[in-house]
Amino acid sequence: MSTENPYSAPAVVEKLVSGGDRERLRKIATAQRHVNLAVLFYLCLFPLNIAVSAIAGDTIWAALITLVAVLAVLVYGMVSVFWLASLFRGKVVAVLYVLGLFVPLLGLVILIVISSKATTILRANGIKVGLLGANPKTI
Repeated sequence: MSTENPYSAPAVVEKLVSGGDRERLRKIATAQRHVNLAVLFYLCLFPLNIAVSAIAGDTIWAALITLVAVLAVLVYGMVSVFWLASLFRGKVVAVLYVLGLFVPLLGLVILIVISSKATTILRANGIKVGLLGANPKTI
């Protein structure tokens, strides 16, 4: 009797090996690093918002500081998600992912999911992936 679950979804992992594929892996690693930084910046927005509100209260400059930080992280996340998603799924789906970033919690989920897909591909090709992703210089 087999121990494999007949109802499990098929595991599809891209395995790249040729020279041109090394360049694609390098692009995936670079884009993943940017997506992981966007996740880190996204998570830093919450303490920043609390700190600025505690220090400045309801002043207009506190709201402007928070707004600039949120817009900067959002734009950085949009560019990095578009870059990484276009490597996997094409530009149309990448635009849908970018639009999903405007929904607050969905944006964080999209960032994490697309980063984990990149991690799966990089590890399947024998590349060591750390907290901020793989080092593109080692590929």
